[in-house]
Amino acid sequence: MRDISFDECQFVRSLNTFKIFQGRGRQKMEGFIPFFRWMDLSFLDYMTIRDLIEYGDYHNDIPLVIILMTMFSALQEGSLCLNLEKEKLLLRFPAELKERAMKIINDFLSSMSENKYERLITRNGDEYMPLILDESRGKMLLYFQKYYFHESRLAKRVEEFLAAEDSFKMPPQEIESILEEIYSDLCVIRIGKGRSPIMRDEKQVKAIQLAIGSQFSIISGGPGTGKTSLMVNILRCLVRSGIRSSDIVLGAPTGRAAQRMTEAIQNNITEIKKPSDEDLGLLDLKGNTLHKILRYMRYKNAFHYQDANPLPASVAVIDEVSMVDVVMLDTFLHALNPGKTKLILLGDKDQLPSVEAGAVFAEMIPDGMRAARFGNRLTVLQKVYRSGIHLLELAQQANQGALPSFQTVPFKTALSIESDQWAFIDPEGATEWKEHLYQWTKHHYIDPLSDGKKSYKELLMEAEEMSSEQLAASELGHDILHQIFVLVDQARILSIVRNGIYGCNWINALIAEYLIREFDTSPVDGTNSFSGAFT
Repeated sequence: MRDISFDECQFVRSLNTFKIFQGRGRQKMEGFIPFFRWMDLSFLDYMTIRDLIEYGDYHNDIPLVIILMTMFSALQEGSLCLNLEKEKLLLRFPAELKERAMKIINDFLSSMSENKYERLITRNGDEYMPLILDESRGKMLLYFQKYYFHESRLAKRVEEFLAAEDSFKMPPQEIESILEEIYSDLCVIRIGKGRSPIMRDEKQVKAIQLAIGSQFSIISGGPGTGKTSLMVNILRCLVRSGIRSSDIVLGAPTGRAAQRMTEAIQNNITEIKKPSDEDLGLLDLKGNTLHKILRYMRYKNAFHYQDANPLPASVAVIDEVSMVDVVMLDTFLHALNPGKTKLILLGDKDQLPSVEAGAVFAEMIPDGMRAARFGNRLTVLQKVYRSGIHLLELAQQANQGALPSFQTVPFKTALSIESDQWAFIDPEGATEWKEHLYQWTKHHYIDPLSDGKKSYKELLMEAEEMSSEQLAASELGHDILHQIFVLVDQARILSIVRNGIYGCNWINALIAEYLIREFDTSPVDGTNSFSGAFT
């Protein structure tokens, strides 16, 4: 059971406010309260449950309410539907609730088999009802109508892309000629400080051939497998095959991911010894969010580009597809013409999940019999080029649900570990957390660097002595700015929440305060200029 404070009387008053139950006293509802405590649902979820109960006039049906609560809990986990098999449903409840849960499940299934929920649930997917029961795959899957509609429509659209002929056919020998050119000494992308050329890799070549020769292709790979440079090489081949860069759209689910697509093109093209005119033309390409590409119209809650008005593009590349939910991907694909627009999906099925429900990209990656339909349109990159094998091993363990063996260390020790290492520290209170943030800021921004290079603070002091015109126009100014951004890019604090003392907003504000105190004040007594931040 979750250890949360809870006022049962307030809960009963809330239910009366929602009008979920009528004429039921506190004692009759005691068996329901533990389920409420276990399900961490939002106020809006309960308001929606109230509306559904009122719509069907099922005010006193506790089993129905608990099943609806379980559906919202499943949505929070990313599931589009609720499997109504008893064994599957029981797994969603803690051991202490299983006996009561089994009775509730039996009561619900019995009522549903007697068609008592006909005003709320339908087995006909074409019927416009709040809940859809889908039994077409040998399972009892209960959907909210919205997700059933978009999942069914998306599946049909993907099939249309799979069946579509390539809109821009090229003979294999021409593709091979283009590949030889982009991997030649003058045209190959070079990476790293030593500007090492990207070697021709069998999997990456297969991905390029698939992207050029198919109307629909999928590329999946973990960190360091070369997805970024591969995307740029695919674009280079496409423009060499005759597709104009202005007819290519680059999309991502978030603004940051879209910006990374833009940066990838800029960084990779500038690392080519002798870029062609087609390569230089790609520098005008910008990544955008899917909403911006489709031109979302807030006043209509609709998109300018859709089925009746498809996006005028020859190629659509979507990155970080694992973060795209089923509703957005369905909407985007229905704004494309499968016969005219080549679709390329890139992502990592084990990376960030979608914000809303539906892990669409993971479902496209074959696992045994699952998603075998995509087998001949899929390239999975497995060779890791990036240093950081220990961190990748940790990520693989996390993806497999395995707990790595570890011992916690003090925060100062964790700060001093070598590159490509990881450590766990003991969770502590708010005061210690502030001190840790101060230590982290001091370590990465203030302290002198051990290799003799200039620290972030020293570089800022040098930049402060120059005018903005000098920084922007002189070689020295460019070098200082480059070093500053390199240092900033070397360290990150990742948070899974936005607000609160562990949220990114609070962390950024506190670090900014530390830096302002360091750069703007000069304590006369020699004490640490950050000390006031802890009072």
